[in-house]
Order: sequence, then structure tokens, then C-alpha cells
Amino acid sequence: MAFFRRLALHRFVKTHPPSREVAPASGELIATYKDVLPESLLELWRRKGLGFYGDLQIALIDPRLWQHVLDQWIISPPDTALRVPIAVTSFGTLLYYRKLTPEDEDVAYIDPTTRETGDLAWSLDDFFNDVLCEQETLEDVLEPALAQAAQQECGVLAPGEVYEVDQMLLSMQMLRTTKVDALDMHHRLRQNIEPSKPKASQPKTVFDALPKEHRAALEGIPEEHGLTGLYLSSYIDWYRLLALKPDGQYQLLFWKIHNKTFERTEIRAYSGPYEVSISSDGDEIIELNIVIREDSLGSDARDEQLIVINSDEETFLLRTEELDSVATAICDRNLMGKSEYYFRKVTFEETFIKEPYEGRAVPHSAKLPNALQALISEQRV
Repeated sequence: MAFFRRLALHRFVKTHPPSREVAPASGELIATYKDVLPESLLELWRRKGLGFYGDLQIALIDPRLWQHVLDQWIISPPDTALRVPIAVTSFGTLLYYRKLTPEDEDVAYIDPTTRETGDLAWSLDDFFNDVLCEQETLEDVLEPALAQAAQQECGVLAPGEVYEVDQMLLSMQMLRTTKVDALDMHHRLRQNIEPSKPKASQPKTVFDALPKEHRAALEGIPEEHGLTGLYLSSYIDWYRLLALKPDGQYQLLFWKIHNKTFERTEIRAYSGPYEVSISSDGDEIIELNIVIREDSLGSDARDEQLIVINSDEETFLLRTEELDSVATAICDRNLMGKSEYYFRKVTFEETFIKEPYEGRAVPHSAKLPNALQALISEQRV
């Protein structure tokens, strides 16, 4: 009797069973990506195949048909991380695999409608078996309720099709979807993007990067030793500047810098008192009194509690709610994780640079907060 080992991506297949049209991939396709993609995905191609999986119609795709589409959306130098398109959601979001280093990988996405991009998981197996199989994380990839409504309105998709939502009606809370060719939709939406002309100056210093209307209010804040001073956080095109004043008041500024026009947009500012205390673990904690307004984003309050890292070279403030994520990044990659997790102490005169996408190198372990050291120890057991 032949023995068949359970698929490495068994949980994905069990949660999202392949449709009847799914058939094993050709030997040529598998040979093409043998040394490019993880064996777990190639195994799925061999034993199941390409096409729609599950009621939500997540499509595994032939990367050869989609590589030029991904390369049009994300233009980068030839020596950057390898990117391979691997799947498309029912609304056309393109999911792609990245080989970051010989040991590190992730799965990221590009939404052709909003042109948003970001990472979803730090390994391909985790993406398929965890992100796509848990209701909460699945909603980071697509909205199941919206997909079900589109199916009721338009019927199920045929191979190569996706749903396209009328964005103007959606903004008025009205849903109208049509079925379109997936590749054609990507080409059309990409061609609709006109070359952007600069609308503001490219920032050279931290002070230059601020929205002009907020520079005067922040310019007089003393850049002192200790915890008072200026702290900057950046992630992709989002920026946050936190000013801790000697009088116990803070200012917190959110804004975006367009990567081509350099325009400062989506600006939100908060101010109020802050307190410094020592936690039960012996760590220094900063608490900001952030009062959410009608124009606030839900994430604006995530900086309410910060934990201090004082190293010999730099001072960082970490979001306490992200300590688990930071611990995982340190254990897996010896990096501090996404740069949105922390602020770095700066001066207005220093050169403005974007934080490394995966975070900075980790300070000496003895300088890390006790609570973070405990989480790292737990994960390494």
C-alpha cells in the first residue's frame, strides 16, 4: 500500500479545499521554480495544483503569467529581494513571496485598487497555514463578508477572473461589483497612475521632514539629555514624531510623505501630559494621555504606553503592546522588527533617513527592558 505524507500546507487545503478545476502543475513549471520557491508550495502544486481554493476563491497562480505585473507595480534595483507572485484574492489583491536573505522570507501583498502594499507573514508556511486559516488574520487579506456579497451579486468567478468594486459607490456605502479579467484589471489600474511631480521639497533633515505648519510649534523644544527631547518613528511612508518636554507635556505628530511628490498629508497632532514611572519588572515606562478625536484613526492611541531602551549609543521607546512582536523579531532575525513598533531619539539637525523596513539592529541584551528579555527567553526555550 502506498503511503502519502500529509501536505506541509495541509491546514490550508483543509480550510480552503481546492475546486474541481484545480489540477496538478506541470513538471516544467515545478522545475522552473525548484530553487526559487519553498518546497511546501511546490508540493502543493504537484499534489493539488493551481486554481481556486475554498469558497472565497483564493487563486494559486502561475508566476510566469504574473511576474511582469508585479514588476510594474514594484520597481526596484536588480539586487533587491527576489519577489515571486504566488496567489490572487477574489478582489485582485496580488500576493507574492519574497526571499529576503538565504534564511529569511516573507509573504507580502499589493492591492491594485488602493495601491497599498505590506507584509503578511514571515514565512510562506505560516501565511498559508495560519494567516489564511484564522478568521482574524484572514481579514488582513480579504473581507469574507464582502466576497460573499460579491458572489451573491455576480455569481462565482471563472478561472482568471476577479471581482472589481465600484469605488465611488463603495464610498457611499453601496456595493456594486462586476467580474473582470484579473490581468486586464491590473494593467488598467497601473496605467491609470500618472507620473507624479514633486509638490514639496525632499527632506534632508528631520526638521525638513515635518509638515511646514507644525515646524514653528516644535522648533523650540529643547533637545536635552535624559528622556526629554525628540523621538521619530517611520514605517513605509508614515511618520510619527514625539516630543517630550521638560514640563511634563508632550506633542505627538502623525503624517505621511508621498514617495514621489514629497507632499505631507494625513496630518494629525495630539498634545497633553505624560508621566514616567517604573513598572513591576523594573522597567521605565512613559504614559501619554492621548484623547482620541472624531478625525483620529483607531491606531492613534497605540502609543499611549511606551517602554524605554537606553543603550550607550541611542535611546528607543517601544510600544508595550508590541513587545511580543519585537521579541519574535529579535529571536528570528536579531532585528527589532517593524520600525512602526518603536521611536528613536533624534535631533532636528540630523540627516533624515527612513528606518530599515525590518527594524534596526538590537542593542546589547543587557540594555533591553526586563519585560522584553523575559519574552525573548520564553521564545528561545
